[in-house]
Amino acid sequence: MSNKGAYSAIEIDDDELQFQSFASSSNSPSASGNISSSSNNTPQTRPAGFGSAGVFDPHREIQGQTLSKPIWSVQYYSKFFDVDTAQVMERCMASIIPKGKFLDVMEGGPDLYGPFWIATTVIFVLFVTSSIAESISAHMSSTPYSYDFRQLTFAFGTIYMYAFLVPAMIWGATKYFGCQPDLLEMLALYGYGLTVWIPVAVLSIFPWNLLRWALVLAGAGISGLFLVRNLYPVLSRAEAHTSKVILILVIGLHAILALLLKYKFFAYNVTVPGNTAPVDPPSS
Repeated sequence: MSNKGAYSAIEIDDDELQFQSFASSSNSPSASGNISSSSNNTPQTRPAGFGSAGVFDPHREIQGQTLSKPIWSVQYYSKFFDVDTAQVMERCMASIIPKGKFLDVMEGGPDLYGPFWIATTVIFVLFVTSSIAESISAHMSSTPYSYDFRQLTFAFGTIYMYAFLVPAMIWGATKYFGCQPDLLEMLALYGYGLTVWIPVAVLSIFPWNLLRWALVLAGAGISGLFLVRNLYPVLSRAEAHTSKVILILVIGLHAILALLLKYKFFAYNVTVPGNTAPVDPPSS
């Protein structure tokens, strides 16, 4: 028989026969219509996007769908760009005017949206401001001027390498020495650390070499202090000698960037017609 736990007892009375079933209660719902105790022990699954409290969370749903995508798909990387304008502006300001650890400002959610667009903005601002400065210099010197698009190419290579290749190298070095770094956080630090070069490039239009040097030194100091302050907790996990070497490498690469920007984009002279001596001493 299919129902092995059920059986029937026959009670014989004088007036009639009565059949009474003693089937196991685990196989049938109770009289009140509730599910039996055995079915209550079955774990209940919630739809995607619902938290432990049963409240729908769209970010949980997006994250769950993203993690299920293969690493070579575009959808996999959508979580790295899940930020709004207010968050990006807050992180940009925190890179110039620090109010604490930058990782606390990011609240455990580093992104690539801000670093990519900040680096791209720096590239075009460098090209535009340097072109304006050189055109002003050519006008005051009464000399012809033509745009040099090689500067744009140089800016692309320099800024993108510093924003993405350099942090990848630092991440690899710290990973090798057991510092347990996070690649996304490293990219976010270097990307947002470029924010200060936007106002520096705009103010460097003025044809005063001493001012430009002061702006470059201020920009290098602010962004360098930002990097060292936030990278030191990671570097300190390695041995003292190793952490010092990596720290010197970080500062050295940062200084090279500042010098490249100064001599490639913030260096120009104004010569008055009829006077062979430049008004502003050569900066290079």
